[in-house]
Amino acid sequence: MPESKPSPELSVLIVSYHSQSDLAQCLPSLYAQSYTDFEVVLVDNAPHDGTGKWLEATYPDVSVISNADNTGYAGGNNLGLDHVRGQWVLFLNPDTKLHEGALEQLVRTTKANPKALVNSKLLNPDGTVNASGLVMHYTGISTCRGLNEASSEYTGLEPVPLLSGAAFATSREVLADIGGFQASYFMYLEDIELSLRAKLCGYDILCDNDAIITHDYVQNLTARKFYYLERNRLLTLLIIAQQTTLWKMSPALLLTEAATWSYAALKGLPYLYARWRALLWFVHHPEGWRPLRAAMQAKRRHRDNVWLQDALVGLPFEQLMDSEALAGTLDSLTWPVYKFLRPHRSSSQAPQAPRPSSSSS
Repeated sequence: MPESKPSPELSVLIVSYHSQSDLAQCLPSLYAQSYTDFEVVLVDNAPHDGTGKWLEATYPDVSVISNADNTGYAGGNNLGLDHVRGQWVLFLNPDTKLHEGALEQLVRTTKANPKALVNSKLLNPDGTVNASGLVMHYTGISTCRGLNEASSEYTGLEPVPLLSGAAFATSREVLADIGGFQASYFMYLEDIELSLRAKLCGYDILCDNDAIITHDYVQNLTARKFYYLERNRLLTLLIIAQQTTLWKMSPALLLTEAATWSYAALKGLPYLYARWRALLWFVHHPEGWRPLRAAMQAKRRHRDNVWLQDALVGLPFEQLMDSEALAGTLDSLTWPVYKFLRPHRSSSQAPQAPRPSSSSS
């Protein structure tokens, strides 16, 4: 019998969907790292597009798993987790490029914090910040922390409210405890839900700003993406929040409902239809959220204050509106209302988040 290869210390898990051009940038930066005790497991969600054959010829050490069903980012990562061998796992988007020493730094930090999930600092191609972790409004709308700010503003290791799924590492032990991604999400906000679930189970969310990775991501809000963002925003709150929290935030949720419907109306009929479909999903697919909610509420070790204390008051209008003046006006009008409606306003229960600046929501 052939001798089996020893297990690597780290498994790098990538989900690909027509990603050959991105992988041609990502994989060279990965294999050029000073840290080498890793394997690459790639789940190919489009196995007939030629990416698998290209990898076989160009990067034969990459373990390719064909997934003809295309289960999205969430399902693809869950499939990949069944095949990884490392004690530590790095979830990495194909549209990333690691800077020199990033992998060694991220592994070192993750090993020093075995009860944490650790993000890298993500940069835009122009060198500004793409994300140093994520932040979320308490009604579920999330955004990148530090978006478009100077990279020098974010240094060292720091706790962050939520993870960006583009590049983060943790141990298989932590993943086994909290579970993988929620497959029903398909794509978008699955990193938000995973972060909140981890916090409620007692794990830390950290960002190592010295582990630097460029994320070649362009925001493009299509009607299809709007559907998943809105459906998964509500799904996250239904899974995560305690019943008393949902009741207390219901006035604020109604305000956000009005805001998202107004946004859809401004964008046109495809967005209105997408918003309507997002609500109908919960009616037609109770099996898609009720068991997940029951499991989370039974498993949680902390109350909602652990995430509410980091939740933002202002909505990210500046990222949704082309007009900076209109974004500022909407923020000025809605911020006091959201502040008043915020659950657990008592400082003895949860510290009040500062009002966001115009560059961060």
